[in-house]
Amino acid sequence: MGAGVAVLKEGQVLRIRRGDNGLWDVLSGDSESGETLQDTARRELAEETGLSVGVLRSLAVFQHPHTYPDGHVVEWEERVFTAEHPGGEVRAGDDALEAGWAPLNALPCIVSNATASDFAALRQSPPLRQHAGA
Repeated sequence: MGAGVAVLKEGQVLRIRRGDNGLWDVLSGDSESGETLQDTARRELAEETGLSVGVLRSLAVFQHPHTYPDGHVVEWEERVFTAEHPGGEVRAGDDALEAGWAPLNALPCIVSNATASDFAALRQSPPLRQHAGA
């Protein structure tokens, strides 16, 4: 079980290129003992980009196989949240080779099936509203 967060800004989504397989992905990872799924999403975002977000909104739950670089395959369930960009510079950290913004209507070339599902759900989701005072 894991969680991820798609950070959105002006029709773009934050994504990383993973160090383990070189594929572009929204930010996600395994839940650690005692973490809520929201805690997992927030921790992964901070580790992989240096960002911290406010409100998380549930987008979808996906079930799919995940193949690790050593060939081990596991059934994976992931809750994906969305959040508004909190401002600040994005930096690639932890296991991210690169981090940056991509248009929601232009799926990065090299992605996993899980990431393709994330992008499809994001395109169908209503846009996030700005909070008063934001």
